This record gives sequence, C-alpha cells and structure tokens, in this order.
Amino acid sequence: MLNLVTGATGFIGQALVRRLLTNGEHVRAVVLADDPGTSELRRLDSEQLQIVTADITDRDAVDAVCDDIGRVFHAAALVHAWAPIEAYRRVNVDGTRNLAEAAFLRGIDRFIHLSTSDVFGLPRDDRPLDESSPFREWNEPYQDTKIEAEVWLWRFHRERGLPLSVVYPGWVYGPGDRAFFPSLAAAIRDGSMMFWQRDLWLPWVYIDNLIDACVLVAGRSDTLGEGYLAYDGDDGPTLQEVCNRIATAIGCKQPTRHIPPTLARLGAKASQLFARGEPLLRTSDVKAFGYEWKFSNAKLRGLGWEPQIATEDGMRRAIEALDGARDIQST
Repeated sequence: MLNLVTGATGFIGQALVRRLLTNGEHVRAVVLADDPGTSELRRLDSEQLQIVTADITDRDAVDAVCDDIGRVFHAAALVHAWAPIEAYRRVNVDGTRNLAEAAFLRGIDRFIHLSTSDVFGLPRDDRPLDESSPFREWNEPYQDTKIEAEVWLWRFHRERGLPLSVVYPGWVYGPGDRAFFPSLAAAIRDGSMMFWQRDLWLPWVYIDNLIDACVLVAGRSDTLGEGYLAYDGDDGPTLQEVCNRIATAIGCKQPTRHIPPTLARLGAKASQLFARGEPLLRTSDVKAFGYEWKFSNAKLRGLGWEPQIATEDGMRRAIEALDGARDIQST
C-alpha cells in the first residue's frame, strides 16, 4: 500500500515517514518547493520513498500527487507563523479540503487527519476534556482554522463517506523538534523566559508515542469514523520544571520570573498591536500557557495503545537533542 504523507519535512510528518519506511511501507512524501528539510528526507535513501513537490493550497498539484495512494496521513498545517487568518485558512482549511476531496475521488482506504487537542477549547471547569467534548474557538488563527477544517472533514465523512480517522495530539516533544523546546531554550538563553501560570502541566506526548498512535489508528477497521486524543499520561513535569532542566543542560540560569496573567494578556495584545514584524509575545501563547489542562486518553488506551517511551526518558532525549539546535536558535 502506498501512503501519502503531507507536511513530510515537519516534526510529525518526518517522524511518520521514517516509521512507515521502517515498517516496510511505501511512502509518497509531499514537500514544498525549496523546503530545506527535503534534504533530510533524501538522506533516508530508500527505494520505498517517493519525494514529490506540491503545495496543498493548489488543487491541481494535489490532484497530481494523489494517484494510486491507499492511505493519507495529513500532517501539513500552518501552525505558528505570524500571518493573517486568511493565510492560515488557505493552508489549514482550503488545503485540507483539496486533499480530502482529491483522495476521496481516488477511492482511498483511510484519511488520517493530524488535528490538535486545541480544538476542544480552553478549559472551563475541572472536568477532563475528551473526544466527545465540543469544539470551542480560541479567537486565534491556528486553533480556529483547525476547528473549521475538522468541522468540514466530519461533514464530508457523514455526507459522502470519506474514510476518516482523526488523531488529536497534545504537546508533542522529542528529538527532531525545531520549534517548541528550541524556542524555550532560546528564551532561557536571552533571559526573556517568564511564566504566568504556576505549576502549569501540559499534556505531553513524546513523538515516538504519537507515531505509534497514528499507525495503530490507521491500521484498524474499528477506528474508522473515530477520533483519538493522544498524550502520554498525567505524571509529566510542569513547564517550569522542563525549563529548569533545559537551563541546566545549556548552562544557563534557571528562569524564575512570574508575572500576573492579566499583565501577560495586556502585554501580548500590545506586542501584537505595535510590533514591527513578529511580536515578542502572542495572545495564543498566553492562552496556551495560562490554564490547567486536563484530558482523557482512555479511548486511545482502549485500543491497546500504551506510551512505550516513558516521560522521564522522553524528556531526557528531547533535552539532549537540543545540542543540535543551538546553532539554529542563535542565528
């Protein structure tokens, strides 16, 4: 079976490509033109790997790469760019629609959509969020366009029969991450790291454990038409504990600065309003790092999934991998 992977040079997409190849699968990896991450895929040097160039916002290009595929792993998304919501909508909504329609017309066996736990909104009470929780908007471009795309996907599944399964990752981390942990390290290095929610726990999911979940969901018939929250468990470190470990690893002082949440919100709004270029602080970050998160992964565990990499081991591997990200963050 030929698997199509979008966003194949991204953190999750590249890990999916590697796992599928390891499992003996054939993969068509979709990359953007002039994407520097393509060179990493080429180094895999596998006869089972096709690397194709296409922009998912271009329907003709999408049609051209969807021939003869059996499954789609849709990991491409605009996530943290400083861009207007129209740019997010072109990629996250229109691009998803292009891909799903093209794949459906070719009779694919499964469309596995990589969503985000963010679609279930900000916590409102002490009840854990799960797959039955309603979608709630954030008034932020990434989260709201991911919701918009998924509402369309589920309608397409119900009305036309798209063979859809959805995975909702929590906070993904591990070797290969070029955004989350490296950005924490950069903020710690330059002294700008601060906290506005004490003892903040995040629903950590180690990259290998997430890929286990994706492959499991893709390979079972009883996961058709279902969604699954993927995170490792409730025993991981707080954000400040992670930052302390990163600081120690890179030889910097541990960050201790806390500011009131109200000040963080005002600062983010002002930064976005007056910044020339990318703001120093975003309202989406203030929201993401400002609540006590509670989720349930019981549905995924009901399939027999268990995290094979324990959080303590995963954190160690992720922080050790920062050595290779120092130059990236300093440029």
